[in-house]
Amino acid sequence: MSDERPINPDVDFQAGLLAAKVARRVMSLDAAARELSDWQAETLSAERGDRWRAVEPRTLIVTHMMNRLLKRGY
Repeated sequence: MSDERPINPDVDFQAGLLAAKVARRVMSLDAAARELSDWQAETLSAERGDRWRAVEPRTLIVTHMMNRLLKRGY
């Protein structure tokens, strides 16, 4: 059964920023995934509800990186 709740737009935005840092080799994917995981945990606990679904940080960051490459035409 799939989770139909949306991803928190703030988490998605943060993943995009981290993806850019990983792509520019400013930080490693492991470090970016840890940062997004921590940030997401804080956001989910502050919400006190089931409005947003949790995402796997590494997958979301890589998705942003791939989307950026595809937009460039690679």
